[in-house]
Amino acid sequence: MKLKSLVLAAALLPAFGSAFADDISIDLIGGPNVYSALVGNTHTEGAFSDTFTFTGFDGVGTVFAGLINNASAWSDVTFTDVTLNGVDVATADLGSLSIAAILGQDVSGPLTLVVNGTVTGDVASYGGNFTVTAVPEPATYGMLAGGLGVLAFAARRRKQQ
Repeated sequence: MKLKSLVLAAALLPAFGSAFADDISIDLIGGPNVYSALVGNTHTEGAFSDTFTFTGFDGVGTVFAGLINNASAWSDVTFTDVTLNGVDVATADLGSLSIAAILGQDVSGPLTLVVNGTVTGDVASYGGNFTVTAVPEPATYGMLAGGLGVLAFAARRRKQQ
């Protein structure tokens, strides 16, 4: 019985195609208020799962990003599921055009983008940009309020003279 199961599994394996999984680490550049990076990958025919782990930012911020396939007449990428830190990202498949967009998702801590999809044809790729705008910490607002108070005090004192 066990041998029959193994033979059946081996016979069915080509029917499911092969799946590709890449773990990619990307350094966000810029700062201290805006960080960005280019993301993307190339795959051969079949299913894929790419995990992008971003370094260089570990705070609180808002993410804006867009991914688009590089479609041609003989190959295509379709996004099946995209998440940022476990939160679903909007995707759309418009014929030969497949897109994923993050339009202001609030995040905190390390950032992980997971892109799942399929490639039809020999080889296809996708790419896009990833931008994080940092949200100032509460201490920054306190310093701003204190600075405005000092300016108001100086202006009032100057007006009295």
